[in-house]
Amino acid sequence: MKVTKNTKWNGDYDVIVLGFGGAGATAARFAADNGAQVLLVEAAPYGHEGGNTRYSAQHVAMAHDRQQISDYYHELAAPFAVDEKTMDVYLDGFIEMPEYFKKYFGLNPFIWSKDFQLGDHLANKKQLCEYPEYQGATTFDFALVHNRDFDAGLWKVIRQETLQRKDQIDIWLNSRATRLLQDPVTDEITGVVIKRQEKQYCIHAKRGVVLATGGFENNDKMQQDYLHITHLTPLGTLYNKGDGIKMAGEVGAKMWHMSNYESLGIVPSYVIAEEAGQRGRQISRWQNVKSGSIIAIADDGSRFMREDAKFRHGHIFQHGDYLLPHAYDHAWLVFDEQQYQKFVQEQKAGNLKYQNFFDKLIKADSVAALADQMKLSANTLIATISRFNRFADSGRDLEFGRAPETMSSFNLNDAVYAIKLAPAVLNTQGGPQHDEQARVLNNADQPIKRLYSAGELGGICANRYQGGGNLAECLIFGKIAGENVAQLSDAAEVKLTEQVPRINDLIDSESESKIELKSNQYLGSSEAGIGGKVLVRVTYQDQTISNVEVLENHETEGIGAVAIKQLPQQIVDQNSTDVDAISGATSTTKALVEAVNQAIGKAKNKGEK
Repeated sequence: MKVTKNTKWNGDYDVIVLGFGGAGATAARFAADNGAQVLLVEAAPYGHEGGNTRYSAQHVAMAHDRQQISDYYHELAAPFAVDEKTMDVYLDGFIEMPEYFKKYFGLNPFIWSKDFQLGDHLANKKQLCEYPEYQGATTFDFALVHNRDFDAGLWKVIRQETLQRKDQIDIWLNSRATRLLQDPVTDEITGVVIKRQEKQYCIHAKRGVVLATGGFENNDKMQQDYLHITHLTPLGTLYNKGDGIKMAGEVGAKMWHMSNYESLGIVPSYVIAEEAGQRGRQISRWQNVKSGSIIAIADDGSRFMREDAKFRHGHIFQHGDYLLPHAYDHAWLVFDEQQYQKFVQEQKAGNLKYQNFFDKLIKADSVAALADQMKLSANTLIATISRFNRFADSGRDLEFGRAPETMSSFNLNDAVYAIKLAPAVLNTQGGPQHDEQARVLNNADQPIKRLYSAGELGGICANRYQGGGNLAECLIFGKIAGENVAQLSDAAEVKLTEQVPRINDLIDSESESKIELKSNQYLGSSEAGIGGKVLVRVTYQDQTISNVEVLENHETEGIGAVAIKQLPQQIVDQNSTDVDAISGATSTTKALVEAVNQAIGKAKNKGEK
């Protein structure tokens, strides 16, 4: 979006970082450490910030031998080409990762290969690399903040580093960047359009912008266009919707790795289907879904994978290559009564790994009746199970090579069951290409001035993915992007109108989370006031507003302060927020009314009458 003479600027920062995950938080931290005043913008609300970093295993890729890790990563990418300069910087970061932890996090990393002991809350891995047959694989290792994983440990450290720089980093949560602002003459990026609380703000960036908005795991249209897939169930954040791809494309960025994504699952690349807008459940080592009288079937009722296959972020070995199983819209797990009883025993022992498992089952007295419920060809499903039974009885799976010890034939004299599966996505890799300095490139392979990127938005992975690589990328290129953008010279000054006051939703929300709320008390806030945020605690029950307390406000002395004192009692007396504005304090009145209405809305959503 080109800047015009009619552009009304509402704020001014040295650096704007879009996305508060591992990459964005790192970029903001290092921009601040290089003297910049930073605005960090995140689409997720408080408690959900962190992107995929928050939900990841917390394993950070590292290596011990530089040449070997280069050999390994070139094999992972083959047969596709890589940008050698960018790859070199990335792999240098692998070697330097232990020192990174010490210098920038103030802790000695837990290095898996040398520090693991039985009893740690970690899997006992024989090999840390996912592709041990590749040259150089043995040098691969993981750095962790401690001897456990899947606990957001790394994210908590990164988040705390951001909090410690609150004087230089403002954070807008529940705010979505929609457009990059571009100088009409030089094409350099000068700011961002941000939608916040149904309002639109143009915020100026004196030095530049860092895109760290992640991928398009929650954008069905992009999955259709770039992956040729209808819908993938996300395993990570619900807020990555491809915003950075749209914004970068509008300013002429070159895209790379758009067709590449990673997965996990209970069987390769699939999880139990969830309602729209829900995260999928990643459950590892759940043997009863891949061993016994149980199979995975596709849209037509036939098997389509080796259910017990070892998978590498969803990829399984097929005809000489590692590929993700096709993402079918109507895949199912089908099993018999004897397999059902195994799940029953898991539940009785308190070990059932998916608590809604039985609620989602469909059951029938015959395969034909089950197929009818599944809206599949009965003849195809009957033939599929009959063929599997022959393989199980002979000890040889002629279709997919499933291990004989994992196959038991179906007992067709009793009930049969099915549960719906859904193809899953851990993260996408596609986005704007950046160079070794984290500068976003245009279609002529030239840097777009004052625009940088880091993380899974345009990740470096071109083909097969090695776990821990994206987290390493967040740390390595987040640091590079933050440092480089902060060191640029200031762009021309702009005139501010209707200036937004400084806001840090993370600090405010941390404080709000400690506010005591008794029965029938609810918090509400608004930023419509002259001074910024107004926070209220409202007591509401039986359609009655019995108390309104203003806990925080920044209104100016005089009329605004008078309104803050008088209006709460008026709202209580009238039992309504439809009160007259205090003369000369329209904005303050509006802010207070918005805050009280928000609190009442929370009460009604909870079921208060």
